[in-house]
Amino acid sequence: MDESESGGEGETVRMFRTGIPAPTIVELTGVPRSTVFRRIQVATDRDPTLHSDHTANRKPTPGPETKTVPASWAARTQEIHEYRARTGCWPHQHSGDAETRAMAGWLAVRLAAWRRLELPSGHEAWLDQQIPGWKQPSRAVRDAQRWLERLDQLVTFTNQTGSWPRYPAAADDHERVLGVWRHVQRQKLSQGTLAPDQLAALDSRAHGWAGLTRQGRRDS
Repeated sequence: MDESESGGEGETVRMFRTGIPAPTIVELTGVPRSTVFRRIQVATDRDPTLHSDHTANRKPTPGPETKTVPASWAARTQEIHEYRARTGCWPHQHSGDAETRAMAGWLAVRLAAWRRLELPSGHEAWLDQQIPGWKQPSRAVRDAQRWLERLDQLVTFTNQTGSWPRYPAAADDHERVLGVWRHVQRQKLSQGTLAPDQLAALDSRAHGWAGLTRQGRRDS
């Protein structure tokens, strides 16, 4: 289908900006779920206001979206609130303190779910109330979150294609971005500047990530 037709990339982005949830766009357009989410992710990388416009225009959804927040969240958000009050900063995953890293990791998971549109609106509203500004934390937290998102995308890409993403001769912008990201991680590894937690995450989730670019690539 041509991109100018209904269900094309531009139409997907327009529908998402008006507040229509990604699963609903899938139902309305018949475009595969993975394609819809990839288009939204690529568009968000180009235009950071896309997510805020979607949130502002989205209508409350009844049913599962309003399910109860897990009881364990109250203690964790209280810890983050007190940390913010005490330090004036958001916890980050490269802290020397284990509890601070635990808080940062917990927050990163919620941010990842929100960015993937998988966080129920009831949970989102509750977090907005308990720890205002949690969607726009410090640059360190945003960078850590974006790193985790790139790892998720790398794993998804290799699972779907059986290959590592390229940045020269990439098939599209999405593959190029992932190819460059992986190349940067390999450079950091060779320079000894890759954070231990990031190395552990790459090794556990993307086996062979530091090998040759063409490793595992299927024949065209």
